[in-house]
Amino acid sequence: MPPSPLSPRIAPADDVQPAVPTRVVIVDDHRLVADSVAMALERADDVTVVGIAATAAEGLALVREQQPDVLLLDQRLPDGLGTDLLPELIAASPSSRILLVTGSDTDDVLRAAMAGGSAGFVAKGQRASALLDAVRRAAAGEMVVSAEDMQRLLPAFLRGKPRLGHDLTAREKDVLRLLAKGRTTGAIAAELFIAPSTARNHIQSVIGKLGAHSKLEAVAIALRENIVVAE
Repeated sequence: MPPSPLSPRIAPADDVQPAVPTRVVIVDDHRLVADSVAMALERADDVTVVGIAATAAEGLALVREQQPDVLLLDQRLPDGLGTDLLPELIAASPSSRILLVTGSDTDDVLRAAMAGGSAGFVAKGQRASALLDAVRRAAAGEMVVSAEDMQRLLPAFLRGKPRLGHDLTAREKDVLRLLAKGRTTGAIAAELFIAPSTARNHIQSVIGKLGAHSKLEAVAIALRENIVVAE
């Protein structure tokens, strides 16, 4: 018999709500592999697979529909590369964390994945426990990158980082050289045959581009970074 509307509500023990499982989408054209991964993940109480797609187009539609917490994205799909699909996937579901699944962990692939907004990499052939750990870490907001991959990627990213002062114009470098010689704004204007207001604008631009707060700090940074040479 159902309880009377006047009966008090009996709260569950400790009134604890069950944790919401991490929702996962798998995009892989090898159905047997995808099904095996799904079965392995769903053995855990805190993970549920909400869909499997076999192509980039199907994957994009599925992600847009399901808005998963984590997406396991194969790099090589019949209609494109996973790394090429990253911008569209992120636009379709900004909160999804994307793990690139690849058997080709070349530097180019890893760099493209990181630059495209991937949360990390999963090597094909990993044990189910390692895959589950990667999904949990991604869902928690962690980057899933091994120490070995990080050592490979870091030098490449540093090499690709623009050198400080790379965006200084020729005129701004002239102004910086004169600042390093101790010239005043008026002296710089006279020496470069420009108006004092133009000299001030160049100086402010130099300070901003070097991330400095004053003319003196801009000169110190320029000397330290070998943008100009002390004379």
